[in-house]
Amino acid sequence: MNMTTAMSTAEILEKAHERAKAAGKRHAGDMTPEEAHALLREHPDAVLVDVRSHPELDFVGMIEGGKHIPWQNYPGMTPNPDFDQQIKKEVTPNNILLLLCRTGGRSLAAAEHLAGLGYHHCYNILGGFEGKQDHQGQRGKVEGWKASGLPWKHK
Repeated sequence: MNMTTAMSTAEILEKAHERAKAAGKRHAGDMTPEEAHALLREHPDAVLVDVRSHPELDFVGMIEGGKHIPWQNYPGMTPNPDFDQQIKKEVTPNNILLLLCRTGGRSLAAAEHLAGLGYHHCYNILGGFEGKQDHQGQRGKVEGWKASGLPWKHK
């Protein structure tokens, strides 16, 4: 049995909270892809929010069932001026928001931003969808959702 599978929702959320608190962050927590996947399966209020750009979903892959709300717009990776409004249409402050981007940077920024707007259950998924590059400059092999062997598909 996978260690994450054996953890309760409360244990996963507490561990994620401890990670963020230790790093001095104000959002609810940082969790591994495996922990996020377990919450999505077990908790009815958990919602995956993919903050990557449209081309990233089109060309790199996506997680079924997630809400796609870009933090930045392509091209230029400029801030999405409609982000707050789009979030309000898709989720409530009571949802457990599991934010995902390519490597965890944009989703962290979005989680911190949403915490400031009163979303108290925002969690960043560590390593994002593809994670950092390996020694050959390739993503999706070292860390992140794909490297963890969790379900995803091409659009």
